[in-house]
Amino acid sequence: MIAYTAILGTAFAALMGAPLWTAIIGVGILTAISVSEHRKLTDRFASMGGTHVLSMATWQSAGHALIAISAAFALGAASRFLMNLA
Repeated sequence: MIAYTAILGTAFAALMGAPLWTAIIGVGILTAISVSEHRKLTDRFASMGGTHVLSMATWQSAGHALIAISAAFALGAASRFLMNLA
């Protein structure tokens, strides 16, 4: 639920004309959620010798967070642009 709120908040911030750097907040929130979920699995992956897999999954999740927040910000900014045309 927090992830959806971060994405929606970023889109709404872009709609209201917030600067691009505000998207960093959304990326940080989504990445923090992902890291906390991956930390729960650290012991299990360490016992199998697969900590590198978990660290790569964390980086991949950070990339997905960047993509999701960028798309939300772009959608909000495009909506603002289209509303200004009308």
